[in-house]
Amino acid sequence: MRIVFTLCIIMLSVIFQITFVSAQENKSQNTDDQDIEKNIDKLLKDSEKKEDAGKTKKITLNHIIDRISIPNIFVAADFVGERDINNGREDAITKNGFFAREIEFGFSTAIDHLALGNVLFAVHNEAGQYFVELHEAYFEFNKLPLNLYLKLGRFFLDAGRLNTIHRHDWDFTNAPLVHEKLFDLEGVYDQGGELSLLIPLPFYQELKIGVFNGRTWGHTHGDGPVKPYPLVTGRLKNFFPIYGKWGTQFGFTYIRYSVDEEKANIDNSFGADLTVKWKKGRYGSFIFTYEIWYRTEEREDTALAKKFGWYGYMMYQVFQQWYVGARIDYFAEVGVYVEALDKKINRTNKGQSMWITYRPS
Repeated sequence: MRIVFTLCIIMLSVIFQITFVSAQENKSQNTDDQDIEKNIDKLLKDSEKKEDAGKTKKITLNHIIDRISIPNIFVAADFVGERDINNGREDAITKNGFFAREIEFGFSTAIDHLALGNVLFAVHNEAGQYFVELHEAYFEFNKLPLNLYLKLGRFFLDAGRLNTIHRHDWDFTNAPLVHEKLFDLEGVYDQGGELSLLIPLPFYQELKIGVFNGRTWGHTHGDGPVKPYPLVTGRLKNFFPIYGKWGTQFGFTYIRYSVDEEKANIDNSFGADLTVKWKKGRYGSFIFTYEIWYRTEEREDTALAKKFGWYGYMMYQVFQQWYVGARIDYFAEVGVYVEALDKKINRTNKGQSMWITYRPS
């Protein structure tokens, strides 16, 4: 009996140990399976996160590419009010009133890695009527080799300090006398091209040559007759930093223009301009500009006429958004033929103006 009982205990003990070991192995196997499943789930989640991150980057990249391909749009409105207290200005543009002198809107965008495109339309008020016209449309190639820059299309000539600046961006509302008499009320623009070279010197110096159709001069609504010679311009610009926040730019300009179909009728214009600037920051600035022009008018049927003029102005920033300025004008004509009088006369005009400017932005 004892032997049988002992054998039963041994057998039960062996069976219990085998069962316990098997249970431990099953438990261990289940734990390993759960760990493997957790690792697989984690890997899948990490993979999904990476895919989502990749998708986000792709969406952002596509957004940036689309933004670059969208042109910049700009609008400018020029409102002017004028009161002639003497009622003596027959040529007053505003005729004692307040109105929108011009509204400009346009587009600017990159064509490719070498060229930029600009298109600008304008709505002008002329004698109480508004006319819509193509103001400027041109390509700019500013990454050419050998420090070259090319501009092709319809645009304002780079002549002097003021001609390339649109009227609504002037520091004053009315054109200087010399600019009005020689360059029209706003400026001279034509169709052609300008090629400039940035000369490799320690300071900034640019030489520019322009060739244009030369069929019209100033603001017109049509294309004039074919001239014997194109309009030719030459300009040399220099910039020197003076000291600290002071800097100066000065330039020299030459323009040759055929007045009509006669080869002998030529206008030769010579100009020089000087600008001195001081910029402290948002709360202080100063600018002084002086521009002078001399023109000879050669005519086949009359003697040589000469026109000469200059203007100088300064403007000082007194507060962050407030400016004060003043300008002096001078213009003279020598040997100008007047058909009504059938003789040549000399005329002189002078002018002074002051202004206060508030710039909200």
